[in-house]
Amino acid sequence: MRKLVADAFPTLSIPKPMLMPLLACLLGLSDTAMGATYGFLDQAPMRYFSAADIAMMSANIDAVLAAPDDNQNQTWRNDKTGNHGSAVSLRTFEEKGMQCRRLRIDNHAKGIDDRSTADMCQVGEKWKVLRLPE
Repeated sequence: MRKLVADAFPTLSIPKPMLMPLLACLLGLSDTAMGATYGFLDQAPMRYFSAADIAMMSANIDAVLAAPDDNQNQTWRNDKTGNHGSAVSLRTFEEKGMQCRRLRIDNHAKGIDDRSTADMCQVGEKWKVLRLPE
């Protein structure tokens, strides 16, 4: 199993405690920011998220990944900060023998909206980012 993980994710083998913060940072990427420096984070809603916001968003993504069916929108809202978002599995597919899901994730904070897509695959009990399709 270890070799399968290394082959499938040579640069993305990340433990779950680090996965969600990394995914959260990546969710602010735009097409032009991909090759740029990390300045894009200044404009991403994630920049304004509190620890509670990140925990709510992470739990929301976990719920979408655990749901048996696609196209079931899950939302979160932090009434204390006003920040909110949603996630939905657009499709389930198999890649390199792993169950994968394409997620659409929307985040909103301080009047800034962002929509991102991430392909994630299950390796054991962990979900790992496979790619960020355009």
